[in-house]
Amino acid sequence: IFASKFGIIKPKNSIFDMPSGHLDYIRTVQFHKEHPWIVSASDDQTIRIWNWQSRECIARITGHTHYVMCARFHPTEDLVLSASLDQTVRVWDISALRRKSLSITEHQSFGAMSGSMADPKSTAAAVAADVFGTDVMPKFVLEGHTRGGNWAEFHPTMPLIVSGADDREVKLWRMNESRAWEVDTMRGHTNNVSCAI
Repeated sequence: IFASKFGIIKPKNSIFDMPSGHLDYIRTVQFHKEHPWIVSASDDQTIRIWNWQSRECIARITGHTHYVMCARFHPTEDLVLSASLDQTVRVWDISALRRKSLSITEHQSFGAMSGSMADPKSTAAAVAADVFGTDVMPKFVLEGHTRGGNWAEFHPTMPLIVSGADDREVKLWRMNESRAWEVDTMRGHTNNVSCAI
C-alpha cells in the first residue's frame, strides 16, 4: 500500500483496492495492530480511518487547519495521534469508534447464525454514514512548535509522545488521562525535522 494525491493506491499485484476519499495528497498510512483499520493523513486537512476488509471509510476526522503530515495509531490504547503544519500535535479518542465497530461485528455474527442474508458492505456503509464526526473526539491539542509539525509518534510502552517540526526542534510530551504537556525540547538540527520515532 502506498499513498498518492488521489487516495490510497495499491501496487499492480496487490490485494487492496481502497476507494479514493481524500481530496489532496496523502502523507502517511498505517495499519492498526488489532482491527482491520488503516489510518491516513492528508493535505486536505483531514485524517481518515478505513476498514480494509469492507473497503469503507469509517471515520473522517477534522480539526486541523493546515496539511496533516502524519497520523498514527496508539500501540495499545484507542487513540490516534496527528501532526500538522498548523503547528499542533493532536491526540484523538477513537474508543467510541472501536465500540461501534465491535457491536457491528457482533450484529453481523448474529445475523450469520440466524440465517440473515444482510450485506456486510451495506451495513458498513450505513455505519459509515452515521460515524462521520461523532465517533472520534479530540482529547488533547499540543501547542509548542513555532512552525509546522511534520511527525509525531507514541512511545510503545510509556505515556510519551515525540514530535518533530519545521522549527528544527524535537519535542517530548507526556500525557495522562486528563491532560498532556511538554516535557522537553531538543535542539540541534540545522534544518526541518521530518521524522521522529
